[in-house]
Amino acid sequence: SWGVCVAYSATHAPFLLRQISASVVQLSLEQHGCRVVQSVLQEAGNAGVDCSAAVGRIIGGGLEELALHRFANYAVQVALRQCGAAQREAMLGALMPRLLPLSASKHGSNVAEVVLSLASGPLLDAAAESIFGAGEPASAALRQLVEHQFGNYVLQTLLRRLADGPRRAAALAKVREATTATNFGRSILSRLGEAEAA
Repeated sequence: SWGVCVAYSATHAPFLLRQISASVVQLSLEQHGCRVVQSVLQEAGNAGVDCSAAVGRIIGGGLEELALHRFANYAVQVALRQCGAAQREAMLGALMPRLLPLSASKHGSNVAEVVLSLASGPLLDAAAESIFGAGEPASAALRQLVEHQFGNYVLQTLLRRLADGPRRAAALAKVREATTATNFGRSILSRLGEAEAA
């Protein structure tokens, strides 16, 4: 696998990218194959080479399942960062509604953090509203993230993405309200520089 990575890095040979693209889903599910996918997609993206065929197969290959997989989640993260705007929006649109299930997984939570770091505008607003909004569903979502060993990192990423101002202050206040002695609330607030208010 390392030889393929080195060969692609040195040559940017189109046939290598085509071959990897043709089997990208299967390769992503294997430990060494996923490393090849990550390396080649990263190299292609950095060189401005079109990797839309590979990304398209990732999108169509069971995106959420890949995002939750112990190896394939890394391929999904690289694809999100390296793909074109239209494919990124498609991936974000598919993964954002699944933010809570992704957040409850060791591997999916890493993808959820990338999704939040790349989301903008309406998608980010919808995520914030689903967690910090009014009503019991939002309160339950916030509790789930504050109480979860992986979900709390996703919550931190979302809070970092909120611009300073009333909306962020209101979100932090909701985290304070949800903080107990047995959840990750204090840790979240501390990492965001809000410990004195907890």
